[in-house]
Amino acid sequence: MNEVQAQNPVGEKRISDVDRKRVLVIDDDMPLRGMLAAALRQHGFQVLLAGDGEEGQRALKIHHPNVILLDLAMPKVNGWDFLQRLQETGHLGHVPIIVLSAHLHVDPQAVLQMGVSAILPKPFNLPELIDLIEHLSP
Repeated sequence: MNEVQAQNPVGEKRISDVDRKRVLVIDDDMPLRGMLAAALRQHGFQVLLAGDGEEGQRALKIHHPNVILLDLAMPKVNGWDFLQRLQETGHLGHVPIIVLSAHLHVDPQAVLQMGVSAILPKPFNLPELIDLIEHLSP
């Protein structure tokens, strides 16, 4: 099963992939991506994974997620560059973006002005993140 396909634990009501909200996780921290993927799938989300902003841009064009979880500090195309490219291409605005960042020096106003819907510092509270995704996703 690939990362785009949703998994259902035994005994859980089956929901078609079409009905699932898609969350695109863009983060270079592989263990964190894996943990988020498992937790989000347990809550009924379809999960797309990307290791940097470049992979995230490709996934965004193909899969049209309902919400994006974005790290700012990544190799290749970082989160700031990802946001800048979204602004330039006009893709920003229709998909809520939640920034997950361990950098305490990030100016929240600067991030929000880039079109981000919310910022959660790492380490974050998983139930709070799930609630935020539910609240922001169409």
